Amino acid sequence: MTDAQTGKALDRMTVAAYGNSDTPLTETETNPKGTYSLSASGEFRVVAYDKGGVYATSFAGNAESFEASPTVSGDRSGYDFALTQGGSARGTVSGTDGMGISGIVVVAYNPLGTRRGFATTDGNGSYTLLLPPGSYKFVAYDSNTAPRFVTSFYPEKSSFESAEFVSIRTQADSAVNFRLRASAHVAGLVTDAQSHLPLPGLMVSAYTAEGVLVASVLTDGFGRYELVIADGTFRLLVADPGRIYATAFFAGANSFAQTPGLALVPGQSLTNIPLEVERGGFVSGRVSASGAFCCITVAAYNSDGSQRGTTLIDSSGRYQLLLPPGDFRIGAYDDSLVYAPRFYMGSTTFHGATPVTVLRSQTTLVDLSLDRAARVTGQVFDATTRLAIGSIMVSAYDSAGNLAATVNTTTSGSYLLGLAAGRYRLVAFDPSLRYATAYPQLATTFEESSAYDLLADATRSVDFALNKGTRVTGTVVDPSRTTLSGIEIGALSLNGNRVATTATHGGTFDLVLVPGNYKLVAVDPRGRYFTLYFNSAGTFANATTVVVTGFGSTPGTLNFILPPLMRHRSAAH
Repeated sequence: MTDAQTGKALDRMTVAAYGNSDTPLTETETNPKGTYSLSASGEFRVVAYDKGGVYATSFAGNAESFEASPTVSGDRSGYDFALTQGGSARGTVSGTDGMGISGIVVVAYNPLGTRRGFATTDGNGSYTLLLPPGSYKFVAYDSNTAPRFVTSFYPEKSSFESAEFVSIRTQADSAVNFRLRASAHVAGLVTDAQSHLPLPGLMVSAYTAEGVLVASVLTDGFGRYELVIADGTFRLLVADPGRIYATAFFAGANSFAQTPGLALVPGQSLTNIPLEVERGGFVSGRVSASGAFCCITVAAYNSDGSQRGTTLIDSSGRYQLLLPPGDFRIGAYDDSLVYAPRFYMGSTTFHGATPVTVLRSQTTLVDLSLDRAARVTGQVFDATTRLAIGSIMVSAYDSAGNLAATVNTTTSGSYLLGLAAGRYRLVAFDPSLRYATAYPQLATTFEESSAYDLLADATRSVDFALNKGTRVTGTVVDPSRTTLSGIEIGALSLNGNRVATTATHGGTFDLVLVPGNYKLVAVDPRGRYFTLYFNSAGTFANATTVVVTGFGSTPGTLNFILPPLMRHRSAAH
């Protein structure tokens, strides 16, 4: 054993053999010539370290982590070590009250995510971790069976990806302190939806509304799970690593987007949150295209357009989706926008896609073929300030008025859409309800906006100027005052053209309109209720005009009561 910089033999360095526990099977020290002899039975890994705290720990084979080091079976010669003088990560782990916490494990990770070293806090919450010079990410976690605190990456991040690197220098100290929040706990049982039997070995995960994973755990032998989560609102789902049961969402939701959130406060425990899963069926097939391609996503959509599941094709273009029994629309899209989105069977829109029926424990074959994409790009900006606007939805509609594709603008206000070659109208909409719906070239309605002929492998530039507007709100109910979701609300100009549209959620709707005169109409796409204009008018001509005045001056809540369509049966007479 030598000094990596000088080549000098190192005396009294420790060499240890580790099996499957944190306690060494055996250990020894080097002699003044730097040599050692170590023997242990069974399989083990060899580690060298300096109890004097000058040289950083080294793993056999010069591996970057313990887990990556070679496994030794029986006697083995030839594992030399060259130790590097280290630097220290030092700090304290405390709670939100500032008091140090003992027994917390602090781990240093290499840039690729392998574990380089760890230490445990003392009675004052302090720790020291000796490491070779380099850059590392750090995490602190509570190793108790029932963790009291939420795992935290430095500095106060929730994931390895978001953690910041800390530079460790030779014979220098770097401060790495943690402040841990008290944990909340979510526990329950995962069962088969048909037999109601508990299911072991399924993965239960908690995500933020933005889709960031915050915690996951496998169910135990009795189908039970317990998640340790920070305070906040989270969405739960359960997936089967064995790919027998389809991914399921909390409260029976049919998509991640529609999964209700669980709101938690520090220290709270929810102990009976059940999750049910169904045995799934497979949709599998091959994606082909006119040229080389990769990284194509195949997605399954529910009948309401929400996404049920996705997967990437393999190198030969094949894919397999595990889904619950039901009817789904299957489509493929290319994030690089070289190829245009396509649904089964050959449709360029969700509306025109042929539904695919998935049966429990069976496989349905669905092949997809992609064509080269036409692209639309441009800028979205404030019409008054000319500043770029991020997070604006830009949508393309085909000649039949069906939605073909949607994308959000970047923080610089730019967007890029990939479409099948054809004729389209474009619309820009603000989900945050600050700006009114906009059309290219300052058109004020959908019907009056320009239609663009888009060609494969060509790019068209289309910009949008958005005006801030007035938020118009309302409700839609049936005669029994039951709220109606999924009802389309359209704001029409006085010549009957569409200015803006939206849909009700929980019986309410929101539109943003620039000052002017409008007529509003409520339409049920599923055909269950009569179409009505505002103030219960049955025709456009009889509809009450809604006057929208200056910015921020609302016309009050606009309410619709939709009577159900009467469905008559034939009767003998």
